[in-house]
Amino acid sequence: MEESLLQILSRYISPRAAQNLLGRALAQETPRSPGAWVRLIEGTLWPELGRLLPFREMPPELKALVRELKSLAAAQASEMAEEEEEEELLQEVVDLEDPTARQNLARRLARLEGVTGVVVAGPAGKEELFAGEPVPLELVHLLLLRQGYGIFYAVLQESVVALRPLAQGYVGLLARKETNVGRLLHGLRRLVSMAEVGE
Repeated sequence: MEESLLQILSRYISPRAAQNLLGRALAQETPRSPGAWVRLIEGTLWPELGRLLPFREMPPELKALVRELKSLAAAQASEMAEEEEEEELLQEVVDLEDPTARQNLARRLARLEGVTGVVVAGPAGKEELFAGEPVPLELVHLLLLRQGYGIFYAVLQESVVALRPLAQGYVGLLARKETNVGRLLHGLRRLVSMAEVGE
């Protein structure tokens, strides 16, 4: 992107002046998306260029680049919206009252990368799977429940704990410290209890 801008600017001012102009603009902000590049061009570069040269409007090449970046930004935004919609659709309904459903969920969560322990607890019982010594996640859940938590995670000395309350129970995960916490939380956020679906 910087190369394209330098080429365009160099048609109107010297290459050195173009480099200085772009350098000053980039010192204020480092764009990481098409939308950010549009803001940089329209908000910083173009006003500066307008002061140096008697332009009434943006040069055609710069205008074309901005148009292209705006369409890229719009495409990116709609892609992200679609992904979010897909994520919402990918909710997994959990029946914590059914022992078989609890077992199946616990086994599936235990296969997530880095997970070393799982607790799936419902009002009538719970399923626990731990690679080593069981960790009393029930106590953490009860403490957090008083504060009305939605999802919780903590990085401990050797591991990560993540909890999600569901209806009258909860789902808890214990994982290795280097595990991708975002992926664990995403897996927990997708879970909804049958009671919530029935509301």
